[in-house]
Amino acid sequence: MELHQIVFKRFSSGTVGNLVLALNLARLFVTTSLNYAQFPYRVRFCWWGAEEVGLLGSIYHVEQASLPSATTESGRLQDYLVYFNYDMLASPNSNFGILDSLSVPPGTPNKTLPGTDRITNLFQQWFNEQKLPWTKSGIGGGRDFVPFLTEGIASGGVNTGAGGFKSATERDQYTALLETGNSGLANVAYDSCYHQQCDRINNVNPFAYEKVVKAADYAIEYMGRLRDLEK
Repeated sequence: MELHQIVFKRFSSGTVGNLVLALNLARLFVTTSLNYAQFPYRVRFCWWGAEEVGLLGSIYHVEQASLPSATTESGRLQDYLVYFNYDMLASPNSNFGILDSLSVPPGTPNKTLPGTDRITNLFQQWFNEQKLPWTKSGIGGGRDFVPFLTEGIASGGVNTGAGGFKSATERDQYTALLETGNSGLANVAYDSCYHQQCDRINNVNPFAYEKVVKAADYAIEYMGRLRDLEK
C-alpha cells in the first residue's frame, strides 16, 4: 500500500506540517513495540513539485510509475492501492476539510469510486466521533491526487483551507463544537499568508494541526491493518 503525504507549499503551514507528520510516524515504529514488518502494506511519503503550473510533479511520477522499467524503490503504479492527500495541514484560520468523494472530476474510472467514498466516510466518522466539525472539500481537478484518481487509485484526504475565506455560517458551525478561540474568524482567509513570504513557523495553527495529524494517523493505521485492502 502506498499512502501519500503530499504538499506543494514551500513554507511553513504546508511543508513543515507534512514533514513533522512523516517524522512522527517514522519515530513511532522505532520507539514502540510495533513491528512494521508484520504489516502487509507499506507507507510511502511523497512531496510533489509544480502543482500550480499543471501538476507537473505528480503527473510525471504517475507516468514513470506506469513504465515497465519502474521498480519497487522508484514506485510502481500497480503497488499503489490508496492515495492520501494531506495538503495544508495547519492553516491559521483553519477549517477541517475532508475531500468529498461526491465531487470527483469527470472521467474518473468507476472502479475508483467505492474506495474513494470509503476514505471520505472514514474521515467523516473520525471527526464525528471526536465531536469535531468538518467541511466538505472539493476533490475536483487542479490538485495532485487527480493523476492517481485518473489511473483508478482510490484517493482522499484532509486539509485546513488555503486562500479561500471562512464564512460566518462556517464560523458559527465551528463555534458550536469547539472551545472559544479555536473556531476562527468569519470573512477572513483560512491562510492569509498562502503563497506569501509571511508563511513562516509562527503561521502554523497548533490546535488544527494536532487534530488533522491525528485524523491522518488514524486513517493510515486503519487502512494498514486491513487484510483485504485490494478489495
